[in-house]
Order: sequence, then structure tokens, then C-alpha cells
Amino acid sequence: MKTAAFAAALSALSCFIALPAAASGTVYGLWLTEEETATVRISDCGAGSMAGTPCGIVATADIPPGEPTTDVNNDNPALRTQPIIGLTMLKGFEWDDDRWKNGRIYNPEDGKSYKSSIRVDKDDSDILKVKGCIAFFCQTQEWTRVG
Repeated sequence: MKTAAFAAALSALSCFIALPAAASGTVYGLWLTEEETATVRISDCGAGSMAGTPCGIVATADIPPGEPTTDVNNDNPALRTQPIIGLTMLKGFEWDDDRWKNGRIYNPEDGKSYKSSIRVDKDDSDILKVKGCIAFFCQTQEWTRVG
């Protein structure tokens, strides 16, 4: 009887712990890019901090027939054969008050990585503001939560 009660309590606790990763209001989840050509799954990649560290992996990509399905534009020739699907696109973020900052966003279209910050829109938790910068020139995209 004690074992059944303990198992039930553990099961309930694990459901409670898993809920925030998928809940709205967090950066975690599946996001459709602004161009609607790819989805990126943002998960907690750890790194030892209490809040965890989000990273984004390309989950799906609309690759036209005949176009390469690998990271052919990567600056590192050894990485040019890695598939676009499964590619780490967002990484290295630190939490700062209301956003994740000092991260990097990788653009497989030009093979370059840029300074980045991400945050859920304050007015709509189904919108993710993804900012990429080169020096002082920045561009922000809005990605839409799809899961």
C-alpha cells in the first residue's frame, strides 16, 4: 500500500515538474519561424544553472526539391554534411530579468552565427521575439507557438 501511494505521489510530482517546460509564457516549446518555413523546438539544455538554458533545434524545414538538406554553408567544412533537421540553431543564453540574452543564433542560409536574445512577448505568450545582432545592427523576428 505504501508503495502504491509513493508511486502515485511520484507520478503526480513528475507531471507537475514537466508542465512548465510546455506551458505558455515560457520560451520552451515548438515555434514556427516568421517566414513559416521551419519549426524550432526550444528545450532546456541544462548547463547547470537553476533556470536551465534554452537551446533550439530545427524540428522541421521546408526544403525545396533539389536543394541541399545539409548545412552546406557552414564555415566549418567538417560540419557541412550535418542535416538541417536536428541542427542546433539557438544556444548559450543567460537569463536576465525578462529575457534570455547573450546567446547565439545560427543561420544555415549563410552559415553564420549571430548574437541573440529571446523572450516571450509580454502581451501574447504565443509569440516569441527572436533578436539577432551584428555589432549594433539588430533585427527582431516574431515566431509563433505551435506546440
